[in-house]
Amino acid sequence: MIVKGLREILDLLFPRVCMLCRSPVGDEQASWICCDCQDDLTPILNACARCGAPLGEPSPVSVSRQAKKKLPHCAFCKGQQWDFGRAWSYTIYDSTASRAVRLMKEPHGEPLTRSIGDLLGQWLHSQEVFKPEVYDAIVPIPQHWIRRLTHRYNQAATLGERVAHRLNMRCSESILRRSRWTQKQGMKTISERRENLLEAFEVPKPQGVRYRSFLLIDDVMTSGATLQEAVRALRAAGARRVDAVVFARGVNAPKLPGNAKTVFAAKEDLTFDQNIGASQGLSSEELRRKIH
Repeated sequence: MIVKGLREILDLLFPRVCMLCRSPVGDEQASWICCDCQDDLTPILNACARCGAPLGEPSPVSVSRQAKKKLPHCAFCKGQQWDFGRAWSYTIYDSTASRAVRLMKEPHGEPLTRSIGDLLGQWLHSQEVFKPEVYDAIVPIPQHWIRRLTHRYNQAATLGERVAHRLNMRCSESILRRSRWTQKQGMKTISERRENLLEAFEVPKPQGVRYRSFLLIDDVMTSGATLQEAVRALRAAGARRVDAVVFARGVNAPKLPGNAKTVFAAKEDLTFDQNIGASQGLSSEELRRKIH
């Protein structure tokens, strides 16, 4: 009651506005995202059962396969050896989601991150095949201590805390540690991302990981390189099962006009829809290699 009263007083003195579009947030909303922006962050309804990428409208064939417990996989995952069991993705990395991810990485973005964590936790709770009781803890992707000093908070940890609160799970930042400084991933190619993150994570206390199951959490997944290296560190320490959940799912590709065969030479990230447009003309095997 006291907290609610304080929040009402603060809302009266300093009316809340949406951190994505600056529109007023309704008094009934306990979040920093307005209803219109929440509607723009559309949950992925038909996703790859391995990497969480959107599959488009479900066909009768895919529906029948799901009924037989043969969950659909995207073209990117055919033959791909992911070290995690599966990745859950809330929404596509489109214009609204990319703006949210960018703001979440800012020092002042923690209120937005808490609101998105609540959305993510509510969505996971509604997924019939998601069983929170199978995991011993949620593990946020860690930041290097220098970056933590400059950013003031870790958006993955805040997401994990809100999801854990919603699902009655445990969230622990001490299980996984960033063992060395890594450059930002955004402007790197797929191979550069993988090289940049090699052995970037470690488990300080392997005895607390052995034979246990964990749910990694991060703000966005594009190439999957960050999740891959984090999972490898946990599995090397003896973890029995590691899955992942991210707020936004995108793919990495350059924005470069011209021949689709050479379009991947640049290093600028596109959203999922932009990548699909840029990738026309590539075979499924060529596309899979470029994406992952």
